[in-house]
Amino acid sequence: MVMASSSAPGHETDSLDRIAADLLALKERTGRSYADIVRRIGLMRIERGVPHGAATPPRSTVYDAFRPGRTWIDPVLLRDIVIALDVDDADADAWVERSLQVREGKRAPRQRASTEAEGAEAGAPEEGDPVIDSAPNRWRLWAPILLGGVALNLIGIGVVEALKLSIYLDMLGTAIVAIVLGPWPAALVALTSNLLGFSVGSPGAPPYALVNIVGALVWGYGVRRFGGGRDLGRFFAVNLVAGVACSLVGASISVILFHGFPGHGSDAVTAMLETKGLPLVAAAFSGNMLTSLIDKVLTGFLALTICLWLQRSVRMPSTALPVGRILGAGTSSATTEPSRDASRRA
Repeated sequence: MVMASSSAPGHETDSLDRIAADLLALKERTGRSYADIVRRIGLMRIERGVPHGAATPPRSTVYDAFRPGRTWIDPVLLRDIVIALDVDDADADAWVERSLQVREGKRAPRQRASTEAEGAEAGAPEEGDPVIDSAPNRWRLWAPILLGGVALNLIGIGVVEALKLSIYLDMLGTAIVAIVLGPWPAALVALTSNLLGFSVGSPGAPPYALVNIVGALVWGYGVRRFGGGRDLGRFFAVNLVAGVACSLVGASISVILFHGFPGHGSDAVTAMLETKGLPLVAAAFSGNMLTSLIDKVLTGFLALTICLWLQRSVRMPSTALPVGRILGAGTSSATTEPSRDASRRA
């Protein structure tokens, strides 16, 4: 099923009230009740890996999405609703984009050129991008995320150095920035963090900046371009790829520059494998691979948790946090109608 012409993102007088009216028209065409929509959303979210107890939204929350007079509609909930109404994925993404454009004060993509000159808002977010087009506003929004990413990386490096852990914990900020902003902003965070490693007691960190950058590229492109955030299985696979890629680069640096023993807690694993009869190079690569896989899976899911928190706490658009769809994060915060009214209209 495709969207009606009045539902297209190019409508001249678009608003949340019009989106609600178009949703209601779509519901009437399909003949589905509110209870059926809620049931279908619950099933979709369970298929995405959401626990049964958290998968089904309240019926009054779904009903709210069809009401006029709203100031906010959750893009993830909107997408689930229209898919439950038999809209395909491409059109569902258009509904989400449309709601984000309305929220940012943009009328439609066709009117973007004329609208840019009219208001203080500089533009609507591009798909998958959490920032607006104006360079000053972009950096105003990016700066806290970039600085926070560097800080998290340095904290992780400091903790590992202090406790002599066998994992790394130096890419949590990199992973978050890669998911939220993209691979190249994350690469900047990665490079900065490693160059500043001496400030937290790790003077040997700079040579491993390339490892951190590789992680930024894998998480950024894996989640944002290749669909690694669509479900937990794919996200787990992205973390495994990050672990393997980082290990291949990191172990090579360790062997070339430090003869396999860079002075990290993981040296104990390398030494143990060497005592088992493995050649030094094989021991270094095997030990690094083991610790890197554990570290990147842990880092990736910690980053996912923080990204979901960002989405809920600061209402960052879900298209900027693709992994938010894994758990169907976020529901409408608008005032709900009494349950009996929702039931009567179902």
